[in-house]
Amino acid sequence: MNKRFTPLIAGTFAITALTGAALAADKTPETIFRANCGTCHGQKGAGGTSWINTQAAPKIAGYMSRMMFQSHVRNGFPPQMPAFPSQEINSTELTNLFQYVRGLPGSYVAEPTAQYTVTVTDEDPWYNPMQLTVNKGQTVKFVNTGKTYHPVTQIDYVATRGASGTDSGQLGANGVYYRTFSEAAGSKLTFLCKIHPYMRGEVYVGTSFTPPAYHADTPAARPATAGVGEVWYNAQWQDWPGKAKDGVVHVFNAATWTDAYQIPVGNNPHNIWMGKGNTKALTTNWYDNTVSVMDTATKTVIGDYVVGAAPAHVTSDWAGNNWYLSIEASYYVQPAAQSNMALGTNRAFVSGYGPHGIWYCNGKLVSANTFDNTFSIINASTMTHVATVPIGLYPLGASCNSAGTLGAAGNYLDATVSIVDLVNKAVLRNVALPGNSVQVPFTPDDKYIVAANSPYTSVIDVQKATAKNPDGTWTYTDAQVIASVWTGKGAHGVAFLPKQGGGQYAVVSHKYENYMSVVDISVPMSPVKAGDVPLVTTTTGRVAIVGITDTGGNAIATNPNPAPWQ
Repeated sequence: MNKRFTPLIAGTFAITALTGAALAADKTPETIFRANCGTCHGQKGAGGTSWINTQAAPKIAGYMSRMMFQSHVRNGFPPQMPAFPSQEINSTELTNLFQYVRGLPGSYVAEPTAQYTVTVTDEDPWYNPMQLTVNKGQTVKFVNTGKTYHPVTQIDYVATRGASGTDSGQLGANGVYYRTFSEAAGSKLTFLCKIHPYMRGEVYVGTSFTPPAYHADTPAARPATAGVGEVWYNAQWQDWPGKAKDGVVHVFNAATWTDAYQIPVGNNPHNIWMGKGNTKALTTNWYDNTVSVMDTATKTVIGDYVVGAAPAHVTSDWAGNNWYLSIEASYYVQPAAQSNMALGTNRAFVSGYGPHGIWYCNGKLVSANTFDNTFSIINASTMTHVATVPIGLYPLGASCNSAGTLGAAGNYLDATVSIVDLVNKAVLRNVALPGNSVQVPFTPDDKYIVAANSPYTSVIDVQKATAKNPDGTWTYTDAQVIASVWTGKGAHGVAFLPKQGGGQYAVVSHKYENYMSVVDISVPMSPVKAGDVPLVTTTTGRVAIVGITDTGGNAIATNPNPAPWQ
């Protein structure tokens, strides 16, 4: 295997074959039940409580209706019970799981013995201990003590699309997973949460390890020319005094380039979006099952609302009254009313799995489905799935142009951006970038894509894709990276902001820097880094395997939100 990808920190490397035989995922009925069903219904199926919204989880031991059981697993009971697609539990596994549940409590299989325990938490460094040495043949018990799903997946399993390495499958709150290390002495194995890939741990077989070192880059000077409006910035991992879970939303005053407000919010707030009239902002609490809604005038939290397991991204129909949420631990997109956060029952199930990035354009929704490397197109008015298109490896960001004719996805492990024809439902081109691509929004005039690809921010010219043939197809001759500007480690989110006096900025968030970058794209053919704006930090010196975790900048949005047709 010789798949190239760029790691979370600058540099490139190839994932090579494992030392010793590659291991396939071992998902027996009891391991699936132990990781998922038993976390709510009890490990012997006697009943319990949903960890998503504390609703009662009924007794399921002795379940006799196979068809109803399979329907419940596939469709779930949103929001308190996730839905499991065939990509997560295939038909054979589902049949075996039904037999196991029907036989409970008599079919119960006790947990094996482990020599070590690793606790998985919502707070960095996430794996505790984050590095561990074991001997060949020893077993490690992984326990998820977080508030939502945190699977334990070998990075090789993700990078090879499941051809090698191991995967626990979804691992619910209080779920457990056992992994026996049969690899040869000297092996190093990296594990991540396939939902939240910054969460990483390392296990070394018969050899020692070196802890990661802390290194923070010095920000550049603030931009010389002001911007217009505010920038809302999610510091996903930042601590706050007296707050149990990580997460702070920063509000920058673009007129003075100062970090004017800090709002402690939610549990690992990941993605953020402005609502109708820019009076409210919603952030997804990705390590949780909730979203938080804020008043943009008072800079206060209005409330937290349960929406489903691991909500990743949010968008809106711009001038309308809906939020749209990607429920990544499942396979559907959830609408919610902006007025009262009532969840729509017409949620859109997609044929892809793990919807992450999501965007609205001209009556359509698009989603980047991380777990099976696909891109979905949804009819927003009916919330029905239209098509799913295979794209690159581990897609995260999604966007589309204002006409709803072109889409884009940032393929993180491929270091590419897929340009998707939304009319003919096909990939037009995969554009190579120098770093891992995440968010990839079109500029408000639809002529360019600005891609965060750590440690760069790049501008892609898509104007040559805008000539439409009489039959409705596209004449797509080229798409090129005009320029790549170094902005910082873990470049993740991009939003657009007017420049005072005319012109336009792209503002960029970084996971592993304690500042926001501002790139002048007034002349898109010649983007220039205008400067950096430091974040107000509460704790410094924190580091995990992925890099520094003082703040963890992910989502970024501007107020007012510059809808291209407003």
